[in-house]
Amino acid sequence: MLALLGICSCSNNVVQTSHAQLAIIFDYDSEDSLPKARFSVFVEAVSNPNRLESIVVKADKKEYIWESDQLIRAQTEVVKYCGLSNLVMPVDEKIPSGNYTITYYQADQEKKEMKATLSYNQDFYEAKVKDIPALMNKYMGARMLTIFGEDKQILYYGPRTSQFSDARGIWNEYRDAVEFQETWISSGGNIICNLPVEKVVPGN
Repeated sequence: MLALLGICSCSNNVVQTSHAQLAIIFDYDSEDSLPKARFSVFVEAVSNPNRLESIVVKADKKEYIWESDQLIRAQTEVVKYCGLSNLVMPVDEKIPSGNYTITYYQADQEKKEMKATLSYNQDFYEAKVKDIPALMNKYMGARMLTIFGEDKQILYYGPRTSQFSDARGIWNEYRDAVEFQETWISSGGNIICNLPVEKVVPGN
């Protein structure tokens, strides 16, 4: 699970990176709505990612370009990431599959290019919540669950097991739970479906 990085002092070293990860994200507001699509790009940084100041993302096939200096910095216990999570297309346009060029700029304006590929089934744009399990089975998707307390505090993130099959099961384990959200993630991590947020109502 990712945690926000704190600010730390910069060095003059060039940031060492290993690869860039692209993911398309489908967000659902309700069971009957079609999803809103966005995509994310994160660069895996072996060294200090705080020196990364901006990222430019280019879809090679259709030549769409996104640029931002509002970067998200995150980390696990062993890996640091820096990137963007809310890139969107013009109205009625779909996020293109294919090759992307990611260019990131450091504090000293030194830049580096990386290549990454995004591949997914555009049927997701027309899929409703009930369709997601079948679509995700083709990508060996995992069914995950996030349980929130007050002020969106994360109480649990992990597999949605039978223990958490409904709101009552969630409340039995987490009496401070307020909301929960199911998320499907493909085995490669490049397709994410966030299902509607639901309330935890004790006794239901």
